[in-house]
Amino acid sequence: MGERRRLMPFISVSALIGTGIGALPGIGSTLAATLGYATGQKMHKGPVPFGKGTPEGVAATEAANSSVSGANLIPVLSLGIPGNVGAVFLILAAESIGGFNPGPSVFRFSTAEVNPELVIAFGLFTTMMLANVLNWILGGQIMRATGVMARIPKPMLMPIVLLLTLTAIYVQETDFTALYFAMGFAFLGWGMRKLAVPVLPFVIAFILAGNLEQTVRQAFAASGGDPLFLFKSPLSVVFLLLGLLVILFFLRKSASEGS
Repeated sequence: MGERRRLMPFISVSALIGTGIGALPGIGSTLAATLGYATGQKMHKGPVPFGKGTPEGVAATEAANSSVSGANLIPVLSLGIPGNVGAVFLILAAESIGGFNPGPSVFRFSTAEVNPELVIAFGLFTTMMLANVLNWILGGQIMRATGVMARIPKPMLMPIVLLLTLTAIYVQETDFTALYFAMGFAFLGWGMRKLAVPVLPFVIAFILAGNLEQTVRQAFAASGGDPLFLFKSPLSVVFLLLGLLVILFFLRKSASEGS
Protein backbone atom coordinates (compact mmCIF):
# COMPACT_ATOMS: atom_id res chain seq x y z
CA MET A 1 0.00 0.00 0.00
CA GLY A 2 2.86 2.37 0.76
CA GLU A 3 4.32 1.97 -2.73
CA ARG A 4 0.93 2.48 -4.38
CA ARG A 5 0.35 5.63 -2.36
CA ARG A 6 3.75 6.93 -3.45
CA LEU A 7 3.00 6.24 -7.10
CA MET A 8 -0.48 7.79 -7.17
CA PRO A 9 0.71 11.39 -7.91
CA PHE A 10 2.72 10.14 -10.89
CA ILE A 11 -0.17 8.00 -12.14
CA SER A 12 -2.72 10.81 -11.73
CA VAL A 13 -0.69 13.48 -13.52
CA SER A 14 0.34 11.15 -16.35
CA ALA A 15 -3.26 9.94 -16.75
CA LEU A 16 -4.38 13.55 -17.27
CA ILE A 17 -1.61 14.06 -19.82
CA GLY A 18 -2.56 10.89 -21.68
CA THR A 19 -6.23 11.84 -21.66
CA GLY A 20 -5.48 15.26 -23.12
CA ILE A 21 -3.20 13.83 -25.81
CA GLY A 22 -5.69 11.05 -26.63
CA ALA A 23 -8.48 13.56 -27.15
CA LEU A 24 -6.45 15.26 -29.89
CA PRO A 25 -6.95 13.67 -33.33
CA GLY A 26 -4.14 11.86 -35.06
CA ILE A 27 -1.35 12.10 -32.44
CA GLY A 28 -1.17 8.68 -30.78
CA SER A 29 0.26 7.28 -27.57
CA THR A 30 3.98 7.78 -28.26
CA LEU A 31 3.88 11.48 -27.45
CA ALA A 32 1.75 10.85 -24.35
CA ALA A 33 4.22 8.27 -23.00
CA THR A 34 7.13 10.60 -23.70
CA LEU A 35 5.50 13.58 -21.97
CA GLY A 36 4.42 11.36 -19.06
CA TYR A 37 7.99 10.20 -18.59
CA ALA A 38 9.35 13.76 -18.80
CA THR A 39 6.78 15.04 -16.31
CA GLY A 40 7.47 12.15 -13.92
CA GLN A 41 11.17 12.91 -14.15
CA LYS A 42 10.52 16.48 -13.06
CA MET A 43 8.30 15.32 -10.18
CA HIS A 44 10.73 12.68 -8.91
CA LYS A 45 12.64 13.62 -5.75
CA GLY A 46 13.90 10.20 -4.61
CA PRO A 47 17.52 9.21 -3.93
CA VAL A 48 17.63 6.83 -6.91
CA PRO A 49 18.02 8.68 -10.24
CA PHE A 50 14.95 8.62 -12.44
CA GLY A 51 15.21 5.96 -15.13
CA LYS A 52 17.62 3.81 -13.14
CA GLY A 53 15.08 1.31 -11.80
CA THR A 54 12.60 3.55 -9.98
CA PRO A 55 8.94 2.40 -10.14
CA GLU A 56 7.88 6.01 -10.66
CA GLY A 57 9.31 5.96 -14.19
CA VAL A 58 7.29 2.92 -15.19
CA ALA A 59 4.13 4.25 -13.52
CA ALA A 60 4.35 7.68 -15.15
CA THR A 61 5.04 6.32 -18.62
CA GLU A 62 2.47 3.52 -18.62
CA ALA A 63 -0.29 5.64 -17.04
CA ALA A 64 0.04 8.19 -19.84
CA ASN A 65 0.25 5.46 -22.48
CA SER A 66 -2.78 3.55 -21.19
CA SER A 67 -5.04 6.58 -20.72
CA VAL A 68 -4.73 7.47 -24.40
CA SER A 69 -6.91 4.54 -25.49
CA GLY A 70 -10.05 5.71 -23.70
CA ALA A 71 -9.72 9.37 -24.66
CA ASN A 72 -8.92 8.42 -28.25
CA LEU A 73 -12.55 7.38 -28.66
CA ILE A 74 -13.45 11.09 -28.72
CA PRO A 75 -11.89 11.88 -32.15
CA VAL A 76 -12.53 8.34 -33.39
CA LEU A 77 -16.28 8.36 -32.83
CA SER A 78 -17.00 12.05 -33.38
CA LEU A 79 -14.64 12.76 -36.31
CA GLY A 80 -13.52 9.35 -37.56
CA ILE A 81 -9.85 10.28 -37.07
CA PRO A 82 -7.85 7.53 -35.31
CA GLY A 83 -4.89 8.36 -33.13
CA ASN A 84 -3.20 4.96 -33.21
CA VAL A 85 -3.29 1.61 -34.97
CA GLY A 86 -5.71 0.14 -32.43
CA ALA A 87 -8.26 2.84 -33.21
CA VAL A 88 -8.05 2.00 -36.92
CA PHE A 89 -8.93 -1.63 -36.27
CA LEU A 90 -11.68 -0.46 -33.92
CA ILE A 91 -13.32 1.54 -36.70
CA LEU A 92 -12.95 -1.31 -39.19
CA ALA A 93 -14.47 -3.79 -36.74
CA ALA A 94 -17.42 -1.48 -36.02
CA GLU A 95 -18.04 -0.93 -39.73
CA SER A 96 -17.98 -4.67 -40.43
CA ILE A 97 -20.50 -5.32 -37.65
CA GLY A 98 -23.28 -2.93 -38.55
CA GLY A 99 -22.25 -0.28 -41.05
CA PHE A 100 -20.84 2.09 -38.43
CA ASN A 101 -20.07 5.58 -39.77
CA PRO A 102 -18.09 7.76 -37.33
CA GLY A 103 -19.27 11.34 -37.09
CA PRO A 104 -21.61 13.68 -35.21
CA SER A 105 -24.58 11.48 -36.09
CA VAL A 106 -23.22 8.73 -33.83
CA PHE A 107 -24.47 10.51 -30.72
CA ARG A 108 -27.85 11.53 -32.16
CA PHE A 109 -30.55 10.46 -29.71
CA SER A 110 -34.29 10.47 -30.27
CA THR A 111 -37.23 8.72 -28.61
CA ALA A 112 -38.93 8.00 -31.94
CA GLU A 113 -36.38 5.47 -33.19
CA VAL A 114 -33.28 3.67 -31.99
CA ASN A 115 -29.99 4.96 -33.36
CA PRO A 116 -27.99 1.80 -34.25
CA GLU A 117 -24.71 3.73 -34.37
CA LEU A 118 -25.30 4.99 -30.83
CA VAL A 119 -25.89 1.40 -29.72
CA ILE A 120 -22.58 0.34 -31.27
CA ALA A 121 -20.80 3.28 -29.62
CA PHE A 122 -22.07 2.35 -26.16
CA GLY A 123 -21.17 -1.26 -26.95
CA LEU A 124 -17.60 -0.09 -27.50
CA PHE A 125 -17.66 1.74 -24.17
CA THR A 126 -18.90 -1.37 -22.38
CA THR A 127 -16.33 -3.59 -24.08
CA MET A 128 -13.48 -1.29 -23.08
CA MET A 129 -14.63 -1.24 -19.46
CA LEU A 130 -14.77 -5.04 -19.40
CA ALA A 131 -11.35 -5.19 -21.04
CA ASN A 132 -9.90 -2.93 -18.34
CA VAL A 133 -11.35 -5.16 -15.62
CA LEU A 134 -9.89 -8.27 -17.26
CA ASN A 135 -6.59 -6.48 -17.74
CA TRP A 136 -6.54 -5.62 -14.04
CA ILE A 137 -7.26 -9.23 -13.03
CA LEU A 138 -5.49 -11.35 -15.63
CA GLY A 139 -2.81 -8.83 -16.54
CA GLY A 140 -1.78 -8.47 -12.91
CA GLN A 141 -1.30 -12.20 -12.57
CA ILE A 142 0.69 -12.42 -15.80
CA MET A 143 2.89 -9.50 -14.72
CA ARG A 144 3.68 -11.22 -11.44
CA ALA A 145 4.61 -14.38 -13.32
CA THR A 146 6.85 -12.54 -15.78
CA GLY A 147 8.50 -10.49 -13.03
CA VAL A 148 11.18 -13.17 -12.88
CA MET A 149 12.69 -11.56 -15.99
CA ALA A 150 13.88 -8.66 -13.83
CA ARG A 151 16.22 -11.11 -12.07
CA ILE A 152 17.97 -12.10 -15.31
CA PRO A 153 21.47 -10.55 -15.46
CA LYS A 154 21.74 -7.69 -17.93
CA PRO A 155 24.62 -9.29 -19.93
CA MET A 156 22.19 -12.11 -20.75
CA LEU A 157 18.96 -10.11 -21.10
CA MET A 158 20.13 -7.19 -23.26
CA PRO A 159 21.41 -9.31 -26.22
CA ILE A 160 18.07 -11.13 -26.27
CA VAL A 161 16.16 -7.84 -26.28
CA LEU A 162 18.40 -6.49 -29.06
CA LEU A 163 17.90 -9.61 -31.16
CA LEU A 164 14.11 -9.51 -30.74
CA THR A 165 14.03 -5.79 -31.57
CA LEU A 166 16.07 -6.17 -34.76
CA THR A 167 14.00 -9.19 -35.77
CA ALA A 168 10.74 -7.24 -35.29
CA ILE A 169 12.10 -4.34 -37.36
CA TYR A 170 13.11 -6.62 -40.21
CA VAL A 171 9.79 -8.51 -40.14
CA GLN A 172 7.89 -5.23 -40.37
CA GLU A 173 10.01 -3.60 -43.10
CA THR A 174 11.61 -6.69 -44.79
CA ASP A 175 14.56 -4.51 -45.72
CA PHE A 176 18.08 -4.41 -44.26
CA THR A 177 18.09 -0.63 -44.68
CA ALA A 178 15.74 -0.40 -41.69
CA LEU A 179 18.28 -2.32 -39.60
CA TYR A 180 21.04 0.07 -40.66
CA PHE A 181 18.87 3.01 -39.60
CA ALA A 182 18.14 1.33 -36.25
CA MET A 183 21.83 0.78 -35.56
CA GLY A 184 22.59 4.34 -36.64
CA PHE A 185 20.06 5.73 -34.19
CA ALA A 186 21.49 3.44 -31.52
CA PHE A 187 24.94 4.98 -31.99
CA LEU A 188 23.35 8.44 -32.08
CA GLY A 189 21.64 7.79 -28.74
CA TRP A 190 24.86 6.45 -27.27
CA GLY A 191 26.73 9.57 -28.38
CA MET A 192 24.03 11.88 -26.99
CA ARG A 193 24.17 10.08 -23.66
CA LYS A 194 27.97 10.37 -23.54
CA LEU A 195 27.76 14.10 -24.31
CA ALA A 196 24.91 14.59 -21.80
CA VAL A 197 22.56 15.83 -24.55
CA PRO A 198 18.88 15.38 -23.60
CA VAL A 199 17.29 12.63 -25.66
CA LEU A 200 13.61 13.43 -25.07
CA PRO A 201 13.48 16.71 -27.07
CA PHE A 202 15.03 14.89 -30.03
CA VAL A 203 12.53 12.01 -29.75
CA ILE A 204 9.54 14.37 -29.55
CA ALA A 205 10.79 16.42 -32.53
CA PHE A 206 11.50 13.27 -34.55
CA ILE A 207 7.99 11.92 -33.91
CA LEU A 208 6.04 15.13 -34.47
CA ALA A 209 8.09 17.02 -37.07
CA GLY A 210 6.57 15.33 -40.12
CA ASN A 211 2.98 15.49 -38.85
CA LEU A 212 3.44 19.09 -37.71
CA GLU A 213 4.77 20.25 -41.07
CA GLN A 214 2.00 18.48 -42.99
CA THR A 215 -0.74 19.84 -40.72
CA VAL A 216 0.60 23.39 -40.87
CA ARG A 217 0.72 23.22 -44.68
CA GLN A 218 -2.88 21.98 -44.82
CA ALA A 219 -4.09 24.66 -42.40
CA PHE A 220 -2.16 27.37 -44.25
CA ALA A 221 -3.72 26.29 -47.54
CA ALA A 222 -7.22 26.10 -46.04
CA SER A 223 -6.89 29.62 -44.59
CA GLY A 224 -6.11 31.11 -47.99
CA GLY A 225 -2.45 31.77 -47.20
CA ASP A 226 -3.12 33.85 -44.09
CA PRO A 227 0.10 33.87 -41.98
CA LEU A 228 -1.84 34.68 -38.79
CA PHE A 229 -4.40 31.88 -39.09
CA LEU A 230 -3.24 30.29 -35.82
CA PHE A 231 -4.24 33.38 -33.84
CA LYS A 232 -7.75 33.80 -35.27
CA SER A 233 -9.34 30.74 -33.68
CA PRO A 234 -10.05 30.76 -29.91
CA LEU A 235 -9.35 27.03 -29.70
CA SER A 236 -6.01 27.48 -31.46
CA VAL A 237 -5.05 30.29 -29.09
CA VAL A 238 -5.93 28.09 -26.10
CA PHE A 239 -3.64 25.32 -27.34
CA LEU A 240 -0.84 27.79 -28.00
CA LEU A 241 -1.14 29.13 -24.45
CA LEU A 242 -1.16 25.60 -23.05
CA GLY A 243 1.99 24.81 -25.00
CA LEU A 244 3.62 27.99 -23.66
CA LEU A 245 2.66 27.05 -20.09
CA VAL A 246 4.21 23.59 -20.53
CA ILE A 247 7.46 25.15 -21.78
CA LEU A 248 7.54 27.61 -18.87
CA PHE A 249 6.83 24.77 -16.42
CA PHE A 250 9.81 22.73 -17.61
CA LEU A 251 12.06 25.79 -17.76
CA ARG A 252 11.14 26.71 -14.19
CA LYS A 253 11.90 23.20 -12.99
CA SER A 254 15.24 23.15 -14.79
CA ALA A 255 16.22 26.53 -13.36
CA SER A 256 15.33 25.46 -9.81
CA GLU A 257 17.34 22.26 -10.18
CA GLY A 258 20.33 24.14 -11.52
CA SER A 259 20.32 26.58 -8.62
